[in-house]
Amino acid sequence: MAGLHEVAKLSGVSKSTVSRVINNEYGVKASTKEKVQKAIEECGYVANQVARDLKSQKTNLIGVIVPRIASNATARGLDGLSPVIEEAGKHVLLANSNQDNDKEIEYIRRFNQKRVEGILLYATHLDKTLVDAINQSEVPVVLIGQDGSLFNIPSIIYDDISVGYSAGLRLIESGAKNIGFIGVNSQDIAVDQCRYQGLAQCLQQTLQSDPLFHSRGEFSIESGYIQTLQLLKDWPQLDGLFCATDKIAIGAMKAITESNRTPGNEIKILGVGNDELAGLSTPSLSTFNYAFDLTGKKVAYMLLELIENKQADVSKLVMGFENIYRQTC
Repeated sequence: MAGLHEVAKLSGVSKSTVSRVINNEYGVKASTKEKVQKAIEECGYVANQVARDLKSQKTNLIGVIVPRIASNATARGLDGLSPVIEEAGKHVLLANSNQDNDKEIEYIRRFNQKRVEGILLYATHLDKTLVDAINQSEVPVVLIGQDGSLFNIPSIIYDDISVGYSAGLRLIESGAKNIGFIGVNSQDIAVDQCRYQGLAQCLQQTLQSDPLFHSRGEFSIESGYIQTLQLLKDWPQLDGLFCATDKIAIGAMKAITESNRTPGNEIKILGVGNDELAGLSTPSLSTFNYAFDLTGKKVAYMLLELIENKQADVSKLVMGFENIYRQTC
């Protein structure tokens, strides 16, 4: 039976390159892979998968932890990262934390036990317990959505403060003067605290006032609906509403309509995320678009670089956003 030497000789590359192709390692050019694969077929070389795994100590598994499966951001992010991971000859192990902070930590430990080569974490919070779990991981962890750079954790984040500031400007330009914010759990620094911070900065600099309120709920249409019903009673002067997500905003629109007020006319509304429902709602929801799929690709490349070279070219990447103008603002 032919060995590595024969395959290397026939394909015109080194034995180490042949080994990298056989083990589906990251960084080999497609043209080189094609030559080696052709030589393998001609030589009749058959590799022993078990022996390869034992020798290389590689499982070709990447752990991905998401907070919600039924999420626009999660779905588009997975669409972006999965092809990159697969092209590198690796496979995704998916875990859903259901927005449970303890489960995020548990899955980091479980993935280490399963000998994954790296972990991508769509984090819903960032505290000492999570930071400790990441630092104790034997494999690299990259955060998506929360900034771990102060703790030397590679991260890709969204420009949430700027989104909040832009939301304030758009609402003011549309004529709103009494503006409120509906967020989520305060532990979610990015989605709740940063987006509110940007809005507050804008209103303080332009209207010389603070937002009417900072309400908090869940990532759901129902939560936005229930909160807004009460907020309209507590703050009848409300004429501008910034919601941390599109789903919250769509629920808020329903509550506004049922309260005999017109969303987009009497009360201007903005969401974040460019959810598919945003363009189908009546009136259509004005929002901000994040390139979730592109973020998925970039975070996958960042993790593969960490696995291959033990360090990434960029330890923190901030993704921009696009203004989406529709009927509500």
